[in-house]
Amino acid sequence: MMSSPRTFFNASPLALAAMLFTAPASAQLSDPDRDYPDEEIVVTAERPRGAIVTEIPPVVELSEADIASYGASSVQDLLEAISSQTTSSRGRGSGRPVVLINGQRTSGFREIRDLPPEAIRTVQVFPEELALQYGYRPDQRVINFILKDQYTGVSASAEYGVPTQGGQGRSELEANVTHIGKSDRININLEWQNNTAITESERDIIQDAAGDLVGLGDFRTLVAPTDNVELNANYSRSFDNGMALSLNGGYVYDKSRGLQGLPSGTLQVAGLPLFRYFTEYGPLRRVQESNTAQAGLSLNGSLSDWRWSLTSDYTRAQVNTDTDRSGDISALQAAINAGTADPYATSFGNLLGAPVTDSARVVDQTISNLATLSGTLFVLPSGAVTTTIRGGYDREDLDSRDIRSGIVTAASLSRDKLSTGINIDIPLADENIDVAEAIGKLSINGNLGYSDLSDFGGLVEFGFGLNWEPLDGLVFTASAIGEEAAPGIAQLGNPVIVTPDVTTFDFTNGETVLAAITTGGNLALPAETRRDIKLAVNYRPEWLDGFTFLGEYFRNNSDNVASSFPLLTPEIEAAFPDRVTRDASGQLIAIDRRPVSYANVHSERIRYGIDFSKRFGEQRGGMRGRPMPTARPPQPEGEGSPDGQTKEGKPPEGTAAGAGPGSRSGAPRGGGPGASGRPRGGRWQLSAFHTIRLEDRILIRPGVEELDLLNGSATGSTGGSPRHEFEINGGWFNNGLGFRLDAKHQVSTRVDGGITGSDLRFSDLTTVNLRTFINLDDRGNLTENVPFLKNSRIAFKVDNIFNDIQTVRDGNGLIPLSYQQGYVDPVGRYVEIDFRKRF
Repeated sequence: MMSSPRTFFNASPLALAAMLFTAPASAQLSDPDRDYPDEEIVVTAERPRGAIVTEIPPVVELSEADIASYGASSVQDLLEAISSQTTSSRGRGSGRPVVLINGQRTSGFREIRDLPPEAIRTVQVFPEELALQYGYRPDQRVINFILKDQYTGVSASAEYGVPTQGGQGRSELEANVTHIGKSDRININLEWQNNTAITESERDIIQDAAGDLVGLGDFRTLVAPTDNVELNANYSRSFDNGMALSLNGGYVYDKSRGLQGLPSGTLQVAGLPLFRYFTEYGPLRRVQESNTAQAGLSLNGSLSDWRWSLTSDYTRAQVNTDTDRSGDISALQAAINAGTADPYATSFGNLLGAPVTDSARVVDQTISNLATLSGTLFVLPSGAVTTTIRGGYDREDLDSRDIRSGIVTAASLSRDKLSTGINIDIPLADENIDVAEAIGKLSINGNLGYSDLSDFGGLVEFGFGLNWEPLDGLVFTASAIGEEAAPGIAQLGNPVIVTPDVTTFDFTNGETVLAAITTGGNLALPAETRRDIKLAVNYRPEWLDGFTFLGEYFRNNSDNVASSFPLLTPEIEAAFPDRVTRDASGQLIAIDRRPVSYANVHSERIRYGIDFSKRFGEQRGGMRGRPMPTARPPQPEGEGSPDGQTKEGKPPEGTAAGAGPGSRSGAPRGGGPGASGRPRGGRWQLSAFHTIRLEDRILIRPGVEELDLLNGSATGSTGGSPRHEFEINGGWFNNGLGFRLDAKHQVSTRVDGGITGSDLRFSDLTTVNLRTFINLDDRGNLTENVPFLKNSRIAFKVDNIFNDIQTVRDGNGLIPLSYQQGYVDPVGRYVEIDFRKRF
């Protein structure tokens, strides 16, 4: 394949240097009489180690210097900073992206979560279409982390933050040990967090008359105090036979202790009801304790020209919940009827029953196994036809037990899942030069899968897509997927928990009440059918280095959708009358919020935006410029494949454990610090995205009026779906000093209360977050004067700078008690300082 002059001049300096140094030797071996007047010189640059082989362009690509400009302490912090570009926009799944290390599959996010950013050379974020090539669902974006060849570091950090309104403190301590060698990788991380409580009195929550009498706000938490401990360990090693093994394990402990108010009851005094709180037993409590153990492994290798991978993951999570509720008041009522007790007294002794504690325990165990085989089926004139075949076995066991009023209810559910699938990529115009020059690069792909579930039977999934690059830097993609999906086993079998006295707005009566809320599983949920379409354009103009435009259109359509119980509007109450309990006067007293099923959910939206970044000042250790185009290999070489092996089945020389060598997409934009030292100079970056919802509708069941979430209907307590959402984030970094600004805005929504109910208006919401940081090594002779500060960084963060909290008003312009700002956002503006040191 001949390269264009532009391709020649964009060749990497390394390739040009190699050509110059080898030119004399080549001249001695060549025929001095031979002339090449009509031929071009072809320079082939080495593909960057660990990058992914694909024609699908990345959504985001960060070099080492780019990563440093975010001032993140871990991969998890980095992903939070770019979450708007790593979360799937399809509206499916958990939204968490697929994680690869050096182009290889991992057993899960735990393998990369706690690595320090200093250990990473490049980050590549790809759209959902690439997930199929690695055996994953097409509703997750793919992030590839390319690690440095050598890195050893020990770090410790301490954080403390508070809301500017006071009432809470957040503390965190973390220690990390990381080693990356030529054939092994070790990462151990230990973290402790503590959050203190925010009570209703600390946010000036207005109580009803009975609550005011006893200072109820002191006995109800808006944010429960929590303690959290996490241990995560990873080990990876590559072997001489080309195989690479990764092992990981983790443990998470979490405990929260919320206050649910005071015991209460309604007494009959002289034939009239008297609702009151009782103080003698103190507050009702809800204590939740969870213990989660996790283990996983991944194994990658090659078989002839084919690459294979095996991943396995096991998780055991146990959650214990103890919920207090008011005790028996029948003895007190009898004494009042007999005239021996004063209903207005502050203490009643043994006439008032002590609070009763309901307990629930759920143990959820899952094991997931997936094997993939990838390679070339055959070679067309346009290039190699590649495929990925997958097979998996998953099992989940859910055991639950709840004790209420001394009655024990136990349930046990299990699910076995056998799955298989195939994905095929076919190039139509690529290496066949005449066709490619006429229409550009063009490829199609298709996938088909089948799953057999022990409790739902057979489920089918399928999809197909197109990838077209008519011009360099301009890529169009289109994809369609269809699948049948079973509800999660937790949605079916979670234990029933009743939480008393939850502040709830009653649209029908236009008032705020305290209602008992029931949560748990629903065994009647059916399987869901999904049909999705995505169209996208990605444009990186050659004449504007560092600029990317991304536009996406999504259409989601699903039948029999399992969902949490929606906001109780009059139309929801009419659709689910058996889920709502009212007393004789019509006052709302209880809601059953266990999951429900919608007959149909349909949505359409457009998301478009830009990402623009530039560097300035002195640059060291990196190459500036855009990626160098590379050709599809004419035969399977295994470079940059899902397992990262070479054709001979060995990792590329000089790579870390699990490294994969190359990429069609070429080197990441811009360079990072190399072996010559810390990067100097600066970088600025700006991205802006706009989401427009065209439709967002829910049909609960035939015969019931359809919910239009863009025009007065709602399923959540934060109102309907905003038609417009805006995301802007940017940053500036220069010689160790940097800041990042992240802003989001959504337009107002409304919820119609019906003919007799109360409408609610939800205001616009704008949140702006700021993070500033300074690497002390880059600030003159500070670290020479204070040696302890060497290799240290101080960061300062402010979330919700303008303390903007959504305002909710009824038809009279008043704020309902259940939508006071303390309920909507009890934290508000939050400031934090972080000190991190590397040893």
